[in-house]
Amino acid sequence: MRDDKGIKKCTILEAKTFRSEAGSLCLPPRASAALGSLITAAVAAVGATSAAAQTTVYESDDVSLEVAADATAVVFTQNNSWFGEPEANIGADTDSWVELAFEPQLYLTVRNVLGGELSAGVSTVTTKTYGESADGLAVGFDDPGATTLEKLYVGWKTEIGPNDTIEIIGGDFDYQIGTGFLIKDGGRDGGDRGGFYLGARSASRGSALLRVKTGDLLLEGFYLGNNPGRSGIRAHVIGANVEYELAEVASIGATYIKVAHFDDPVTAGTAEDLRTYDFRGSAKITDQLTLSGEYAVQSGAGFYDGKGWYLQGDYGFDSLPLNPTLTYRYAEVTGDDPATLKNEEFIPLAYGFTDYGQWYQGEITGNWIFANSNQKTHMVKGTATLTESLALTASWLNISLDEPGQLGVTDAAFGNEFDVFIDWQATDRLFLSLAGAILVPGEGAKQFTGGSGTWSHVMLYASVSF
Repeated sequence: MRDDKGIKKCTILEAKTFRSEAGSLCLPPRASAALGSLITAAVAAVGATSAAAQTTVYESDDVSLEVAADATAVVFTQNNSWFGEPEANIGADTDSWVELAFEPQLYLTVRNVLGGELSAGVSTVTTKTYGESADGLAVGFDDPGATTLEKLYVGWKTEIGPNDTIEIIGGDFDYQIGTGFLIKDGGRDGGDRGGFYLGARSASRGSALLRVKTGDLLLEGFYLGNNPGRSGIRAHVIGANVEYELAEVASIGATYIKVAHFDDPVTAGTAEDLRTYDFRGSAKITDQLTLSGEYAVQSGAGFYDGKGWYLQGDYGFDSLPLNPTLTYRYAEVTGDDPATLKNEEFIPLAYGFTDYGQWYQGEITGNWIFANSNQKTHMVKGTATLTESLALTASWLNISLDEPGQLGVTDAAFGNEFDVFIDWQATDRLFLSLAGAILVPGEGAKQFTGGSGTWSHVMLYASVSF
């Protein structure tokens, strides 16, 4: 789900920074749709293997070969998209559309190689969209779709102690830091490729990772590239990540990221000096209450001055029927003040989906209007486990603009969004999700889009793993 869209997503960067039409330093964000409250985000993960149900086709003492496949589909119907003014905002009328994606995968494991285990994987992704989607990137394309290489990596891992490992991965692979606030999704969908919402392309391209795990301490060094598509800008970032688990009740982490390469001669000199410093933590205060937060600052070239942060509390009512959980989060990602020479906008790097509202803030707002930038968002979310395979999530988000002037409007109030999700793990291989959302525009949204209608949205999603 989700990506840069015209002037609304990564291209909301305006003239005071580099622009990206369909992929850029923004390593356009997207993640697999709608796993919802049936999943939890890992503190840090490398997706060197797939979530698909893998089938072993050959195995010996030293070699195993596995195949897998993921097929996904989503159907949308909307009313008053873009608050009743879709043609004025994205150049097309959009009421309903269908997206399809398919990813066949092959994985090889060879044991006892230089004292460790060698792994390799390859996959392709095929996507297709029928109809005009609300992102607007595919305007001018007739039922867009494409088949592209997704994963192509080789990795090696060895033990250096009872609880210590070293791992090296190179190629095209999935990688995530923390909750995906900065790094989660390196691919681009939409436009001529189709499949914008499904976001089947997530692997970082031409990348490398060194990971050392010693006890509760994790150290990583990485070099990550994006997959921007035919019309996008190629980019790489380099950085380091450190995380520490404190007795299973708390964790802390810090990350440094610098743009290493930006394939645009006009803006590369500035973009390649962008640096991001990130600090985060999570603590289990009681058996029911967990607090978490993250703070990121950006600087470089005497030009960048963006900030992004959030504070979140989760309270689980374990003694009540259905095991409900209540979440409150305040998140702020700065916008650019047009009255200054600096760029105060928080530049989203490669954020992705790890849970509802994280980090696509709002099923409508986060998918179709904004990237993780120029927003102040209050979110209240409740989840309930109806059965072992059925979950209900409902949320309210109040969205305002950090810098209304960046969008050429005078009012910061953007809107209130209400989302409901029903997730059903029907079988070990079949997952279904039904979502309904409405976005009531504030004065800022009315000024920005020229529309005043309440945007409503219904989505049915299905995934099958083979």
